[in-house]
Amino acid sequence: MGNDGAKISEFAPQVREQMLAAIKGTEDLNVVLSDIYKQAGVSGEKIERAVQSAILADTHLANILEEMKLDFASSKEKEALRHQQSTDHLLLKAWVDKHMMQVDGEYKMLQTELQTDIRQQTIDLQHDRELGKYYLEMGDNARDDFKPKKQYAGRSIVQTIKDALIGF
Repeated sequence: MGNDGAKISEFAPQVREQMLAAIKGTEDLNVVLSDIYKQAGVSGEKIERAVQSAILADTHLANILEEMKLDFASSKEKEALRHQQSTDHLLLKAWVDKHMMQVDGEYKMLQTELQTDIRQQTIDLQHDRELGKYYLEMGDNARDDFKPKKQYAGRSIVQTIKDALIGF
């Protein structure tokens, strides 16, 4: 026992130092591991936030792209409708303008064509009045050849001229 006691006394300070060093090492290891776990938690949270932010940004981009596609399709349909309405309006306006020009042209042609008939009608009335007065004044001595009458070209001649010139 004495030998054991002497060995214990001889090695006890070293054992104490080694034991304390082991305990201190375990403490230091646990502190280090604790710091690592804490940092892992903080970093894990930051990584998770970054992943969620990336997922949210990706979702946002996908939504914007879908919205742009829908907006483009809507704008394209609106433009097609605007174009169709504009084209239809222009065609209708052109048809109305052409129709009005045709009616106006036909009216002017008829007015021009009827000028000789209207003038002849006026001349005929005036000549009939003059002849009436002449017969009343001259009685049986009246001669028609003393009262000449203007003869404008009849409608058939005007129509012939118009057909030749215009091609109606």
